[in-house]
Amino acid sequence: MSKGTLYATLQMIETFVVDRYRATGERLRIHEVMEKMKEQGLLLSVAPPRPVLDWNMSKDEFNQAVMNLPVNVSRILESEGGGYSELFREEQSAFPSGQDVFCRKALPCVAAEPRALSYFEIYFVREGQCEMTFGSDMVRLREGDVCIVPPNAVHALPLDESSHVMIATVRASTFDAQFGDLLTKSGVMSGFFRESLYGKPVPNFLLIHTAPRSDLVRFHLRGLLIQSSTRDKHTNSCAICWMKLFLSEALRASRDEVEIYRSPAGGSPRADCGEILQYIQQNYRTVRLSILAREFHYNETYLSRMLQNYAHKSFTEIVRDIRMKRAEEYLNNSALRIHEISSLVGYSSVDHFSRAFKSTHGMSPQAFRRRTLQKEDK
Repeated sequence: MSKGTLYATLQMIETFVVDRYRATGERLRIHEVMEKMKEQGLLLSVAPPRPVLDWNMSKDEFNQAVMNLPVNVSRILESEGGGYSELFREEQSAFPSGQDVFCRKALPCVAAEPRALSYFEIYFVREGQCEMTFGSDMVRLREGDVCIVPPNAVHALPLDESSHVMIATVRASTFDAQFGDLLTKSGVMSGFFRESLYGKPVPNFLLIHTAPRSDLVRFHLRGLLIQSSTRDKHTNSCAICWMKLFLSEALRASRDEVEIYRSPAGGSPRADCGEILQYIQQNYRTVRLSILAREFHYNETYLSRMLQNYAHKSFTEIVRDIRMKRAEEYLNNSALRIHEISSLVGYSSVDHFSRAFKSTHGMSPQAFRRRTLQKEDK
């Protein structure tokens, strides 16, 4: 076989691991699976054609098209340490170029390595049931469940062949920028997302119980899968929209049947910080520390120290990060001019905005936009 890039389809990999598990009862790590398939000459030296996922397909046709999506096996074989965690822990390794949201089918019958990632994972149980582990605890997921696992939460999900589970991954920065309305609402859900994005890393997840056969949830999942498999300049924006629809419909279908594994710790300072972060999210364009202190009846010095202890960032850094994330979205997804974006995200001076952006990203806003356009043209 050629020493060039090696490929397989998801169907080829799943067939191999399921057959091996039936024969031996052994669960291999994904790197070991690829090594065994390579040894047996089961990999492809030419990338298989990418199937076009279509709305007009029947359920069986669509599922088979998902299984025929190509996988770059060489990328997995070349990863240091050979594990899922080593290869996909960081955002830059886990996401296709130019995509902030991605969806795929989870492989059954492989070794489930406990892992903590730098981005959100959202699991949807399409069929069957399974058990996810968080540290020493086990949580049972049933058909229709949506489980949101935030960054840095150690977890594992071993699957058998009767379980059909989809995984959607969302960059932490994108979740903050695109799903900010979840942070600005009161209640345990907003507390979960604020803690996930701003608090100390803790084992955590949000479990949404939807009806097992919710047609609209599955409809929006199909839209997300179609966009995840598409490769054009509109893919990312469309995938984000379908992800929003999927989550919104899951929440609607759950009728508020939601569980949180570990709620944010109590105590008035931390609770106050949650309210303060809500306020900053809603008013990031104009908020000042003095306004914030007056709004929440705190001394400015004390408030600044409290935010630093809670979010591990200064007030200025929190506001700057929110503004920069919004600026990224405008640069990636609009034709607005730089001075217009500067004003929209709260800067009165274009020069000040450009300096802050370059300090954060290592390049000017213009260079950032050019790089995005170049990626889309590839």
